[in-house]
Amino acid sequence: MVEGFVRVGDLVSAFECFRRIPNPNVISWVTLLNGYCKSGCIVEGRRIFDQMPEKNVVSWNAMLAGYIRCLQIDEAYQLFMMMRKEGKDPDWSTFACALSGCANLAALQVGTQLHNLLLKSGHIIDIFAGNALITMYARCGRILTARQVFDEMVSVDLVSWNSLIAGHALNGYAKAAISIFQEMKKNGVAPDEVTFIGLLSACSHAGMVDDGLELFYSMSRDYPITPVAEHYACVVDLLGRAGRLGEALKLVKGMPIKANAGIWGSLLGACRMHKNPEVANVAAEKLFEFEPHTTSNYVLLSNIHAEAGSWGEVERVRVLMKERGVWKQPARSWIEIKNEVRSFSSDDSTEPRAAEVFMVLRVLNAQMRNIGHMSDSSLLDCG
Repeated sequence: MVEGFVRVGDLVSAFECFRRIPNPNVISWVTLLNGYCKSGCIVEGRRIFDQMPEKNVVSWNAMLAGYIRCLQIDEAYQLFMMMRKEGKDPDWSTFACALSGCANLAALQVGTQLHNLLLKSGHIIDIFAGNALITMYARCGRILTARQVFDEMVSVDLVSWNSLIAGHALNGYAKAAISIFQEMKKNGVAPDEVTFIGLLSACSHAGMVDDGLELFYSMSRDYPITPVAEHYACVVDLLGRAGRLGEALKLVKGMPIKANAGIWGSLLGACRMHKNPEVANVAAEKLFEFEPHTTSNYVLLSNIHAEAGSWGEVERVRVLMKERGVWKQPARSWIEIKNEVRSFSSDDSTEPRAAEVFMVLRVLNAQMRNIGHMSDSSLLDCG
């Protein structure tokens, strides 16, 4: 019953049902914990976790996964360290979750420590942990190490290949990503939707328009794969980066599926790059329908009009933000110091060097403007 209420998102009923269990065991506790964590109620989830009379590795993994899902990476790392201090042996799922957090944060030193612990634990042969390692190293810019992990894995699957392709795409090695794709096919592994997202992303960032379009059309021509919104977003980004905004807009309007926020966001970003306020207005209005309270969309549109000298449009966007109650949240940064991940913002009164950080940003902004680069206003509005 608790599981049933959790599945439909009725946490109140799930909790009331849980309270009626005479002596709930660890499975009952974890079921309730997963419900709160998966619903984003991470504070309540942690309260349940702390109240558990008995914790097994599944309990720790559930709480760890909850922090990762809510992007609270520093809390996830602290929980992992607490787990080890209490003498609990992490399993492959624990390492996979922790490495995922390091990948999101690009915390290379912590990730390397986890790799060493993974080797000592014997879980290095697990394919899930190996795939998480590939992603972690790739997102930290250590693409050669990611390839080494891949080559040393006892066995690989489609996720392993996709992780390697996406890693090369992320680091700007588009031709290498396509080469790995060819290698994957020679090994008899059929691509899926995720494979082509990585390939199209690689072509987009490398400006390989013809290669990207050929891959896009080959999805349905050579494989039983129907393009989804993420693929169209990549192609829109591909055309947009090349300055072919008219083609990109035509593609969006002629799609057999409904455009989502990712597609319109890609088009809006391309308009900033190529200074096209007309198409930007079309993309932004559609984007506002999906994300009416996402500040970055309004800031981007305002910057496009500001660079075009359309100050009336800039004022219109500002009024629109005020009417819709949109405000800019303070930006936060993460930094890894002595194997500890720390989070801060420029106006954090608890951070003694916050003023110094903000001063450095000011200097960098001035230098960027001096050499002809226009910075996004959101970069400095971090207070």
